[in-house]
Amino acid sequence: MSLLLSNIDDEEEDDYKSIADDKTSVAGSVSDHSSEEEQMRLAQKETKAVFGLRVLVILVLLLAAVGVSLAVYFITSNAESAEYDAQFTGAADKVLSSFENIVGQKMGAIGSFCLGITSFAESQSEYWPFVTLEDFEQRSASARTLSNALHMSLLPLVTDTERSEWEDYSVQNLEWYLEGRAYQEELAANGFSRRRKMLENTTEKELNFDSGIGNRIYQFTPYFDTIVDPGPGPYTPVWQSSPVTFLDSINMNLIEFPGERENLEKVFETGEILFGGLNTHDPGDVNSDNLTTAWLAGLLSTFEGRPVEYKGDPITNAFFPIFDKTDGDDREVMAIMKIDFNWASYFENILPDNSRGVVVVLENCEGAFTYEINGAEVDLVGVGDQHDRKFTSDGRFGSFKDVLTVQDGSRQGMPLNQVCPINIHVYPSQAFYDEHNSELPLIITISVGLIFVFTSIMFIIYDRLVERRQRLVMHRAKQTTDIVSSLFPANVRDRLIGAGDHNNEGYLSPNHRLATFLKGGNIASTSEVQQIADLFPYTTVCFADIAGFTAWSSTREPAHVFVLLQTVYQAFDIIAKKRRVFKVETIGDSYVAVTGLPEPQETHAVIMARFAWECMEKMSEVTKRLEVTLGPDTADLSMRIGIHSGPVTAGVLRGERARFQLFGDTVNTASRMESTGERNKIQVSNTTAKLLEIAGKTHWIQKRDDSIVAKGKGVLNTYWVSLKEPTVTDGSEQSTDVSSSMSTPTRKSKQNRLIEWVVELMQARIKNIVAQRNSGGMQKSRNSVSTRDLPVKSHHGKTPLDDFAEVIKMPKFDYKVAKNTQASSSVVIPPIVVSQLRELVTCIASMYHDNPFHNFEHACHVTMAVDKFLRRIVAPDLDVDQLRNGKNSRGELASHLHDYTHGINSDPISLFAIVFSALIHDVDHRGVSNAQLVKEEERMGMLYNNTSVAEQNSLDISWQLLMSENFGDLRAFIFGNEKSTFQRFRQVVVNVVLATDIFDKELNNLRKNRWNMAFGEQAAGEDENDLKATIVIEHIIQASDVSHTMQHWHIYRKWNACLFKEMYLAYKSGRTDKDPSENWYEGEKGFFDFYIIPLAKKLKDCNVFGVSSDECLNYAIQNRAEWEVRGEAAVQEMMEEFAQLDTPEPSAELLVDEEPVTDDDFEEFCDDDSKGEAVDVTSN
Repeated sequence: MSLLLSNIDDEEEDDYKSIADDKTSVAGSVSDHSSEEEQMRLAQKETKAVFGLRVLVILVLLLAAVGVSLAVYFITSNAESAEYDAQFTGAADKVLSSFENIVGQKMGAIGSFCLGITSFAESQSEYWPFVTLEDFEQRSASARTLSNALHMSLLPLVTDTERSEWEDYSVQNLEWYLEGRAYQEELAANGFSRRRKMLENTTEKELNFDSGIGNRIYQFTPYFDTIVDPGPGPYTPVWQSSPVTFLDSINMNLIEFPGERENLEKVFETGEILFGGLNTHDPGDVNSDNLTTAWLAGLLSTFEGRPVEYKGDPITNAFFPIFDKTDGDDREVMAIMKIDFNWASYFENILPDNSRGVVVVLENCEGAFTYEINGAEVDLVGVGDQHDRKFTSDGRFGSFKDVLTVQDGSRQGMPLNQVCPINIHVYPSQAFYDEHNSELPLIITISVGLIFVFTSIMFIIYDRLVERRQRLVMHRAKQTTDIVSSLFPANVRDRLIGAGDHNNEGYLSPNHRLATFLKGGNIASTSEVQQIADLFPYTTVCFADIAGFTAWSSTREPAHVFVLLQTVYQAFDIIAKKRRVFKVETIGDSYVAVTGLPEPQETHAVIMARFAWECMEKMSEVTKRLEVTLGPDTADLSMRIGIHSGPVTAGVLRGERARFQLFGDTVNTASRMESTGERNKIQVSNTTAKLLEIAGKTHWIQKRDDSIVAKGKGVLNTYWVSLKEPTVTDGSEQSTDVSSSMSTPTRKSKQNRLIEWVVELMQARIKNIVAQRNSGGMQKSRNSVSTRDLPVKSHHGKTPLDDFAEVIKMPKFDYKVAKNTQASSSVVIPPIVVSQLRELVTCIASMYHDNPFHNFEHACHVTMAVDKFLRRIVAPDLDVDQLRNGKNSRGELASHLHDYTHGINSDPISLFAIVFSALIHDVDHRGVSNAQLVKEEERMGMLYNNTSVAEQNSLDISWQLLMSENFGDLRAFIFGNEKSTFQRFRQVVVNVVLATDIFDKELNNLRKNRWNMAFGEQAAGEDENDLKATIVIEHIIQASDVSHTMQHWHIYRKWNACLFKEMYLAYKSGRTDKDPSENWYEGEKGFFDFYIIPLAKKLKDCNVFGVSSDECLNYAIQNRAEWEVRGEAAVQEMMEEFAQLDTPEPSAELLVDEEPVTDDDFEEFCDDDSKGEAVDVTSN
């Protein structure tokens, strides 16, 4: 390589000298010395450029050769690795599938056979143990074939009192034995076993085998002598078996056989299928002196249909319960079916012949065995895990531990005992690896390298040819330079031939530079260059502001605010691009755009009007869609748009963050048009209106009835713009107001959106519950029951208040669960659960009355506030960076949050219960206080002891609804049929809903005492953490129930007016004696002073809500001050508005002294609109 570069360098130096020495005179007035220097400079520059290019190309070729060769090697090698992975994955999947089928299908065949025995006994009215299945051998042969079982034995349970009768019964009912032998004779399957002489040579006179079976229930001694079982029972004599061989020990009491008692007793006790261990015995054939070996060899020979030897590989016993009836929770185990099977049979004939060297390791709690599968054959490698350790990472795993039941055809199935589950590991062997990996990648790589070497040689040859031509070109260039040098000065010459480095931006027009910048061009920012700015005389500027945004954002999380702005602005950007409108900037919730620049637009006013109208329509569409995810009142947001036309100065302000800006009176006027406009309307100036008239769009504009006073402008006459086509009725044209085209959605459609929002919110909480349960955080305990079995109502004489607990016991922190909890996003909720959740929320919504304040929208507002509080439950002093650097950062973070938040943050059940309580806390609210409700509903008052009547009524109604059969799948998915979890959920719901009664003196005194115990100087004792958690939970719902008082003034005024209206209507209808307007102003001040502000301070003292507590306190203080100034006027406005309302007639459902709501009444709440038909929830 160095020699090649040296030769090139020498040749170029000769060229350089020849050019420098060639001094033909073409410039008569220029000295020979100047011409020579110019020629040498140009030649030297070009020579260096060419030489550098040659070196670069050669280096590129070398790097390309190395890079491509390595790439080819890795690609081909990876291809082989991928093929190896694919082949092994396919083989492993087949092995694991066969393993899984053992329980899923093969053991299911045995379970079905056992179920058939039970059905036979029921149909024949036979009672246990005196049951003999007809055609046993023929029926069992099918089950043995499907399950690969070597042997099946029926073991009935015989008591001591039944023994004598059983022994007579067994001798007298040998038809099955003889029929089985005859059936096997037809199949030539009787020649693979020999009779044990010890059975015939028993020393006991009472015991004989003349009939082919023992006439008494007997057992083996430690020396395998047969003796009559001395009792006292119970006994499990071997009865019907398949295949029938002379080796069968019929009437042998298997429970006394070594190692069998524990297994049999466990099956009788639990009613579960039990797999025994991986048992091995000495290898041998049917003539072996070892009776067990001979017996197993005979069974294998019968299974294969030819004489085979037993190789000493694992044999496993499985014990299947046989019940007294086919179905029912109270069925009892009356017999056991004992199954013997050989593991090797399940892995034979599952892989093709070319798939060799697949290692299978079987293991359980007692040990492990290793097999190697070579095509259709399976060979025993030996005891223990003997796979090649370098392939451990490639292994695949399977297990029975996740299988809870074996489907036997019954409703319940047969439960599977998982005390010692059997697992399987599948690994490749070295032989398997070598079969799928070769030297082909290396061969291909060497071939590619040789191709690049050949290409490099060809390049060198080509370069020599190009160089020869280059000398001629250089000679011509020298002559041209001499001519130019003789005609122009040096600086002009350099510009002509591009030798100088000059910035030509100074010759660009301002408009061109601005357009270049806006289109993405790069303009230098040196001080010598003219500034990028110019006057554009014909433009239209638009300011669009989101009306109600400030109040709306005060109730939302910051992330929700940005979701709204980003979604809306992106939609506007798309419209702007389509309409060729230039977006200037966004400032908070204000969107600024302009037409007429950087390129002139003749119809700039028309374009902007169309753009503004489409933005307004898009805003209505987007907010309705977002209400499902961002919550109540989102669809109530709208645009307020102002437009003005005129000249603007546009330019780029340089600096650290250079940006394009507009300046001038036109911009200010457009801003005033927006600020003085109205919701859902486009206000334009007189100038813009005239441009629209000139463009023939007179029907778009309508003069505003009143004049506006704009800051710095005085009184202005403005116009509304509407692109809504006028409607024609009876030949007359009537214009339609803009706001009418974007009218407020109907109450029903809004309620549907709120329902969907609640469903989405609850799904997120449910996913957190399931994610924690899947990680082991909610293990199923022994007292697990179906939630369908839990009581729907309180016990007779008890009320929800009786379930109120001063301290809610929170679950203890589990470090392992916290560390391993999966992401909730990975949880998939079944469609049936989502459907039932939506139905539940719909029914709850329908159970709210149409009150001005205590309605479903209020419940959603409280739910949103609760969710915001729950998301803000954090530890503010947490050093996340320090935890992130730790080895167990996830668990440590969860532990810290658990301690700091008193366990609330780590218990998704409690979090879900709080959200659910917020949704139901005012169900069936009658629009009056508890005191008035007691007067109107005497029976309800008596039922709830005149205490927290509305709250307890809401609890009972909602709880009955939740517990109905319609929502069984929902409950099971949420609570996992875990009774303790469900009870904690109930406890939290009761406490939270009752906490909304802030006027009960007894409950208030109790809360005050508990607060002092938890956060005061008094010691709370062992329950201090749970007590603090209980108080925090109750304060969350209390603050959320009046959250409007701790939010933006507009939000407070909205709900304050609703509450006033509700109380005023109750007064006008005669349901209350007190006119609320008389003391509303002073009452609100007292409410702030003695409840709201102290409550906000307590939130801060809880020290778990982060900045939310400061936010609540600040808003409460601001609203209190604002009310003191504007409250009296607000009361007067409400009186003027509500005084015109018709006095409502008290409805029958509110005035009649009625019974509390029962199950049968729920159909009235869940109306046809909820699911298309009435919802039946009268299950319990």
